[in-house]
Amino acid sequence: MIGPRAIAWWSLRALTGEVRVEGLEHVPRTGPVLLAAHHYHHLLDGAVLVHHLGRPLHIVVGLDWAAGAAQRRWMERLCGWAGYPVILRPPTAGTRGGYAAGEAARYLRSGLRDAAALLSAGRVVLVFPEGYPLVDPTVSAATPRARDAEGFLPFAGGFRTVAGLARRNGAGDLAIVPVGFRYERRGRKWNILARVGEPLGPEAGVAAVERAVRGLSR
Repeated sequence: MIGPRAIAWWSLRALTGEVRVEGLEHVPRTGPVLLAAHHYHHLLDGAVLVHHLGRPLHIVVGLDWAAGAAQRRWMERLCGWAGYPVILRPPTAGTRGGYAAGEAARYLRSGLRDAAALLSAGRVVLVFPEGYPLVDPTVSAATPRARDAEGFLPFAGGFRTVAGLARRNGAGDLAIVPVGFRYERRGRKWNILARVGEPLGPEAGVAAVERAVRGLSR
């Protein structure tokens, strides 16, 4: 089976021109790291970090976009093999046919618990607190559209739940690291600047993390 790094390499080769990543030195080389990133592109945000980070990365994936049972099964198997926690985003759960709206709470509980377990094991977990990317091929009438002038959605607090669970499970040295993205369209490809900020303490609140990510995305 093709691995996450191979998929990331192919995606960047096919869809991007210039990709720059600044601040990778801010990511601790060992120990649990929770990356909180701006969500601009449904595929390329994760691909940039998988390809450049230098440590194995586990992405929390919202699968409510799955269109039908077959795609649901295939994507859940792929995420399970890659070690990617799966959640359903309540506003769009049940709108695409792969999941029922009533499954959202169960998947949120299990996905956040799985993400916390990865952190407790000293891994790197990537979350997108906005929930929905700006560039999204599965956009629908149910997708939140209340973006501000900078293209941001409000940050949700699920990553704080993950951090709290991980710390209770022994991840006392947890680092929350903000990541910003800037995209520029050049013909059929994207130029991307990813900026990684200095680690924030494990107690950093939603507002502080959002300010840091916004600043890095300018």
